[in-house]
Amino acid sequence: MTRKQPDRELEAMAADLAEACEGLSPLESALLIAQGMREVYGGEWAIEAHGDDTFSILRKT
Repeated sequence: MTRKQPDRELEAMAADLAEACEGLSPLESALLIAQGMREVYGGEWAIEAHGDDTFSILRKT
């Protein structure tokens, strides 16, 4: 099985996002990411909190 080469544009966006979230709390990072999702994809996005100080960002249906 051959491995797909990583998408360089996606890697660059992930690096920019990691830099933007550096030093922020997990909730602040989730809020920043959700705002970006709204700007890029439109629609409504929700943040789901987990008990281990992590968050998921989900599209509202």
